[in-house]
Amino acid sequence: MTDHSDDLEPTAPEDTSKSQRKRELHDLREIAEQLLSLSAEKVHDLAIPDISDAILEGKRITKGNARKRHIQYIAKLIRNRDPEEISDLTNLFDPQSIRKEHKRLERWRSGLLTDQGQTFAAIVEEHPVVDRQHLQQLVRRAKAEHQEEENSASYRKLFQFLRGLTRH
Repeated sequence: MTDHSDDLEPTAPEDTSKSQRKRELHDLREIAEQLLSLSAEKVHDLAIPDISDAILEGKRITKGNARKRHIQYIAKLIRNRDPEEISDLTNLFDPQSIRKEHKRLERWRSGLLTDQGQTFAAIVEEHPVVDRQHLQQLVRRAKAEHQEEENSASYRKLFQFLRGLTRH
């Protein structure tokens, strides 16, 4: 008779607990959410084509559960990658690049308030799904209020709208 005691032992020992795996998956979902907040030009710069395609597709998904499922899908794609590639993805969120993005948005806002044509065309080219009419309305209000006071409500709303464009 054969000894089946060998068959009962797992071939690979579990070295991480279920809680640890859940924490890792949660971290991957957070990375996926951060990746969705990247601008389109940063997404195109990613060296991982399947993840960048999934991110660009995810930017179009705005409904709650569908967005959540897509974030989980992106996390799955990230999980199947090399840890070095994952660390490269997380480097995209360093404070220096965030500062650069903030300055770019400020340049857009000031460009819209001074020479609406060129900056407006650049924004529409980068974000084709932008609500053009709403953006023009915000620019008109901000121009009118900006002449009266430097930091008006419409001035801030215009910046928030531009920031929302880069995050979706």
